[in-house]
Amino acid sequence: MKKLLALLTFIAFASADCSALMKKYNAPDPTIKTMKQIKRWAKRKLKKAPQDEKEELLKCMLSQAADNPNKATVAGE
Repeated sequence: MKKLLALLTFIAFASADCSALMKKYNAPDPTIKTMKQIKRWAKRKLKKAPQDEKEELLKCMLSQAADNPNKATVAGE
C-alpha cells in the first residue's frame, strides 16, 4: 500500500513538474507533434535551459508525442 501511494505521488509530481516546465518554456502541445518535431523544437528552444530541466521536459513531451509507439491509446481514437 505504501509503495502504491509513493508511486502515485511520484506520478502526480512528475506530471505537475512537466506541465510547469511546458509553461515555463512555452512548449507546443506534444499530443499533436511527432517525436521528430519535438526533438527539433527542443534543440532550437532549449539551448540555454539547465540540462536537468531540458532532459525532463524532453522525456515528458516525447512520452506524449502523437507518434510514440509506447503511448497508451484509448479505444475509438
